[in-house]
Amino acid sequence: MSMRAPAERLSQTEQPSAMRESEGTSMSSEMQQLQNRFTSLLNNLKRNSKIVELMKSPLGQYLDSHPFLALVLLVFIVMATLPTALFLSFAVISFVVTSVGFILLEGFFLFIGVLVLLCVLCSLSIIAFSVTAILSAFYVLTSNVVNQYQIQRSRRMKQDTSEKSPTSEQQTEQKSD
Repeated sequence: MSMRAPAERLSQTEQPSAMRESEGTSMSSEMQQLQNRFTSLLNNLKRNSKIVELMKSPLGQYLDSHPFLALVLLVFIVMATLPTALFLSFAVISFVVTSVGFILLEGFFLFIGVLVLLCVLCSLSIIAFSVTAILSAFYVLTSNVVNQYQIQRSRRMKQDTSEKSPTSEQQTEQKSD
């Protein structure tokens, strides 16, 4: 630990508050940029003809009115793609082996494959539901934190402006006297 002069320590304590203010403004501008990018991405998706066609269907309207279910379905589809593709490739390979002469072995392998796929898809649906629940809880928590931050920030700004206002009024009263 080095010994520093009191003036150096004072200047160092002033620097973090200035850094916090600049970080706060840069974070809010970054959040604004991120929100603008996300909005433009959503607008591009909404203009896609296949998306418009899906959203006009009864399934699309139902999912539009139930966003949590839509998110569960999306997470499940993304997570189920690889096991389903692996199972389909297993079925094709199994069919080729059957063509060569292993009919009984193919039936047994397909049965085992179906059981494994059923277990994997059931577990993936449970995982998709829990991931969606965690993402939803994180979204609610984050939005509440951001709202509280904005409320505190607006209160500070109002407090700062109200502290500055009386001093300027006192100066004008002193000049008039």
